[in-house]
Amino acid sequence: MPAIMAFPSVVEEVLGQYREVFATEPARRHFGEYLTGLIIAEHQTVSGINREFAVTTDQSCLNRWLMQVEWDVTELNRQRLALLQGDASTRYSQHGVIAVENTLIDHEGQLIADVEWFWDHADKRHLIAHDYLIANYVCASGKHDPLDFRRFRKREQCEADDTPFKNHTVLCKELIDWVVAEEIPGDFTFDSDFTNVETLNHIHSHKRG
Repeated sequence: MPAIMAFPSVVEEVLGQYREVFATEPARRHFGEYLTGLIIAEHQTVSGINREFAVTTDQSCLNRWLMQVEWDVTELNRQRLALLQGDASTRYSQHGVIAVENTLIDHEGQLIADVEWFWDHADKRHLIAHDYLIANYVCASGKHDPLDFRRFRKREQCEADDTPFKNHTVLCKELIDWVVAEEIPGDFTFDSDFTNVETLNHIHSHKRG
C-alpha cells in the first residue's frame, strides 16, 4: 500500500532552499518526490519511488524530469555546498581533507546508460555497475559530504559513441582541478590506486601551500 501522503518536513525545507533552481512547480514537486524516495522508498528506482506515494502522477513523469528536462545540476550542487558553509561543523577549513575514491554502484539489468561489468575487489566478483570517482570533503569535526564526481566509462564505450576515453587518473585530476578552481581548502588523500607520479605531480603543480 502507498504510504507517503506528504513530503517530510526536511524535504519541505530543502524545497524552499532550492526553489529558484527549478523553473516550474511540477519540477519542484518531482524534486521533492525524488528526495523523499531516496530517504524512504524500499526500492530507490523511479518506479519504486513512484509507488510509495498515495497521490502522484504516472512514473513516466518523474522519469522524464530526471532524464529529459533541463535543470542546472551544477547550480544545485553549488547551492548545496554553499549551505554547508553556514554550519561550523560542515564548513571548509585548512584542516579539512579532500578524499578522492572510486566506488561501484551495482545495478540489475544492462539497459542503464554506461553500466558495464566491473570487478569488485571487495566481494571478489564481477558485477553490473557504474564506476564513480567521488571527491568527499572530510571536515575537522569528522562530518563529511560529497563535493563532486566523475563517472568512468570503459574504452570500448567511448569508442562506440566517438567520445574521448578518460582513465581513472585523468578523472582524478579533473576532480583535483575542480576543487582548486572552487578554492576549497584542505589536503588531498586517496588510496594506492591514485597514488602515482602523474597524480602527485598534478597536485604539486597547483602549489596550494
